[in-house]
Amino acid sequence: MISAFGRGLAPLSEGLRAGRAALTPPLVETGGPALGISVVARIPCEVPEDERFRDDRKSVLALMAAADAVAGASVADRPPAGPAGVWLGTGLSSVTPRELEEDAYPHLRDGRLHGPSMTADVEPDRVAPDRHHAWRAARAVAAQHGIRGPVETSFSACAAGAQAIASGMRAIRRGEVTWALCGGHDAMIHPLGMLSFVVLGALSETTCRPFDKRRDGFTIGEGAAVLLLEDEAAARARGAPILARVLGAGTSVDAWRVTAPHPEGRGAALAMRRALADAGLDAGAVDHVNAHGTGTPVGDVAEARAVAEVLGGSVPVSSIKGALGHCIAAAGAVEAAACVLGLNQGWSPGTAGLEQPDALPIAARAAPAEDRPGVILSNSFGFGGQNCSLILGAAEFGR
Repeated sequence: MISAFGRGLAPLSEGLRAGRAALTPPLVETGGPALGISVVARIPCEVPEDERFRDDRKSVLALMAAADAVAGASVADRPPAGPAGVWLGTGLSSVTPRELEEDAYPHLRDGRLHGPSMTADVEPDRVAPDRHHAWRAARAVAAQHGIRGPVETSFSACAAGAQAIASGMRAIRRGEVTWALCGGHDAMIHPLGMLSFVVLGALSETTCRPFDKRRDGFTIGEGAAVLLLEDEAAARARGAPILARVLGAGTSVDAWRVTAPHPEGRGAALAMRRALADAGLDAGAVDHVNAHGTGTPVGDVAEARAVAEVLGGSVPVSSIKGALGHCIAAAGAVEAAACVLGLNQGWSPGTAGLEQPDALPIAARAAPAEDRPGVILSNSFGFGGQNCSLILGAAEFGR
């Protein structure tokens, strides 16, 4: 995985366990200073140039994360048997000023885009039209690793990465594939990406403070995480290094408003209940909740109410968006990877930026759980009321 803490698992583990926030001032060329944005969660490591993905940073991140996942799962030394697939969640095209100048402005007629002119401009030797396709990164990941399908892309806002993991898990259960690369990738720290959230009033003017009384929005982040999921019997037979288990998943939609959750968290509660049922567990089995927790005034309240309704008021809850920012379509996968690390290493993340907990039905705890977690519920909720909850368990849970 790749996050604002760096590339790989060690930087993420070290940063979260230390309670640090990987936030820095935005670069001038990203447009942040002009928009009044004080901090972002930008990847500190080098992102190589790739001619196939010119001006498409998020697709390069997907390729990097997928390569690391394959290497970490000992695929080269002990190849998995059977068919494979790719499920990735992604976000909006990383539109840059140059891209607008090349792809849009030449086709304006009386202030409107002219369809016939744009159609005539789609030529095989131009990369511009292809970079708008949401599925292009998943296709490239499949080609890079010789995977012939199925290859699917989730485009469900901030739940996309988690929904991709859920879809890959279900395909393995059905026997459609033996193993799968699943995750999410996004990079919206660019002028139009940040402007869109500024217009919506979703970004904090200072920093992200999930579940804090002073919360006023999220800090925009970027990143990618890819998990290699494998049929358990097949993984153990080849001696694969098993970090954790995906026990269940639940999805729902609020059917409420585009940019606001249901105030009682009805869709969120339904996703969590479905995840528990899918895993065959009751609420008491959950040791920790990785909340979606974006730090918005409305969203945190709705999620807290939903968690209290489904799990009660005593389960520890935290959000890592105060440390890593909101990675948008990648958030569900990045946070699932953090949960996997916690289950494997025996810790639960805290909530960076939380100093004055709000009087919510369930409190977000900044301190790690006292007991080694065996089961973590990870929430991802996106615009449009897209909800996905994952149930992740330690490698030996239930055995």
